Amino acid sequence: MPVDLGASRVLPRWVVAFFLGGAVVLIPWIVLMFTVPDVVNVPNHWELVWGGFDCFLVLGFGRTAFNLIRRSPRGAVTAAMTGMMLLIDAWFDVLTTHRGGLVVSILMAVFAEIPCALICFYVSRRITNVFEQTKDYFVAAGFTVRNGRVVPPAGFPRNVSGLEPAAEAADPGPVVIQSSVIQPSAIPSSERGLGAPVGQQGLLAEQL
Repeated sequence: MPVDLGASRVLPRWVVAFFLGGAVVLIPWIVLMFTVPDVVNVPNHWELVWGGFDCFLVLGFGRTAFNLIRRSPRGAVTAAMTGMMLLIDAWFDVLTTHRGGLVVSILMAVFAEIPCALICFYVSRRITNVFEQTKDYFVAAGFTVRNGRVVPPAGFPRNVSGLEPAAEAADPGPVVIQSSVIQPSAIPSSERGLGAPVGQQGLLAEQL
């Protein structure tokens, strides 16, 4: 069944490098904050606050990169969390910095933290859009959700990892789904344009 799935990739290739780079760049900065006196222009007790916060940012960048490398949809969650932390970092950096470093904090917020946060939100939105677009396809094919788990229609192959066959399945053999059931014309135009086709290894298994 030919279906126009749009672009062949869900995300640009540079996205993984962006998250890996964010984690790597922050590590020496954290070391400087904890080892070099007055490296940041904030009160002494704030150095521990922001040093610890940057450690969480490293975890956010690193975990998101790991999820994207594995083509895991959880990358949408960690990317959104990392983006929100970057906005919080920009907000409090500007409001807690002494006057002498205020200009630097504003420049960092405008040209580094806020743009990086927008990239994180872009990644999260791209991934969630893919799964939003698959909703009508799965409903048309007979998939349901029970107790937080995806349940395939009766007769769906039992050897697909992570899916539970329906209890009423009488025949364990594969079910042939008529192409007319999930023709793209049946899907709203706003829901078309999947970034990658569905495969047995996951919705993002083809290309990320």
